[in-house]
Formats: sequence, structure tokens, C-alpha cells
Amino acid sequence: MNSIDSEETPPIEAPPPPRRLSKTRRVFYIVFIAFAGVFIYYFGFVGVRPFLVPSASMVPTLQPGDFLFAVPADTYRRGDIVVLRDPLIPGGYLVKRIVGTAGDRISVENGYLSINGEYASEPYIREPIEYLMPSHEVPPGEVLVLGDNRNESDDASRWLINPKTGEAVESRDTTVDAVEGVPWKRTVPVGSIVGKVEYIYLPFSRMGAIKQFPLTNTRGE
Repeated sequence: MNSIDSEETPPIEAPPPPRRLSKTRRVFYIVFIAFAGVFIYYFGFVGVRPFLVPSASMVPTLQPGDFLFAVPADTYRRGDIVVLRDPLIPGGYLVKRIVGTAGDRISVENGYLSINGEYASEPYIREPIEYLMPSHEVPPGEVLVLGDNRNESDDASRWLINPKTGEAVESRDTTVDAVEGVPWKRTVPVGSIVGKVEYIYLPFSRMGAIKQFPLTNTRGE
């Protein structure tokens, strides 16, 4: 019987042990995953949106070039700074302060804001108001907004809106609230608000939460 010589089987080498992540790398991954989770939650589920302030209409509270976070809210109150859709420019957005909510009677006289016939202190505005605006009663589901830089702001003092169609026109005469003899409005729907401005995240020198200022008249209303 012929014998067949068999070759020796080479020894099987053990696989190298798995490389362990360094402590620094583990911390980095944990922080990254946590940040991604927070980002997805707030921007994907809560609806937080970033915006850039393009003009000086909210000076001194906000400056041109400020980057903001706007957070949707269940309710909006007087004094809230909000981002809303621009009634004059389709697809545009504005940053303004709510000065009147449903049922309020808002007017501007003698350089100040009046709520329900009484003076309202506004220490955040840039300077006394130079125009007059007759009393407006804010309808249900609407708000009236003005910029803190009152005399240089495209806001309720500079537009009129058709209450039936939502069509808006620019109007520099704050004492007239009609177009071709038909009464128009200066208020905007609550549904046009994107969110309440809560935080400035850029530039770093201005980073921080927005100071809230509840707006009431001298009777505390």
C-alpha cells in the first residue's frame, strides 16, 4: 500500500484583541450622540427654528446680525418677542414684539403705547414714539405687533390688511385704517407666528436668553 505524505497544518493564529476606545474618544462619542439627540428632539419634534435678524427694527433689544432660536408656544402674551410671517412679503419673516392680544384696545398717543386706555411702560423701546395711531380692538385669534425701534420698524403702524382676504398693503399714514373707504385691520393672525424668540446663539458676545418683559398698563392689566 502506497502511503501519502500529508503536509503539516500551519497553526491558526488568534485574532488580535479588539482595540479599546480611549477615554477621550468615548467621551466624544457620548457627547456627540447626546447633542444629536437633543438637536433632533428640539428641531425635529418641538419645531425650534433658527433665524437671522436682518434689520434694526428691534434695536436696542436685538441687533442686526443676531442669530435667534424661535420656539413654538401654546399661547402668546403681550411682551413676547416673536418671529412671524411677513404680511407684506410672501415667504418673508419678521421679528416683532406683541403689544396687543385678543380683546385689547391698543393706541399710540403722546409718544407712548396705551393699552385699554391706560399708559403702558416700555423701557425697552429705543425712543419715544413719533406717530399717532388710533385705538384698535384686537379681534379673537389675532395679535398686534410693533418693533422696539418704533419709528424705524415695518410693523402694524405701516401696514393695512384686508380682514376678508388677508391681502396687505403698505400704509405710512397711521391715522387712516381704510382702503378706498373700506375698513382694513392692522392685526395679524396668531397662526402667522412661527415661534417665540427665546435665545440668541450668535454672535458669541451676545449669546444668551432673551430677557422677558410682561407688558401691562398702569392698572396692571
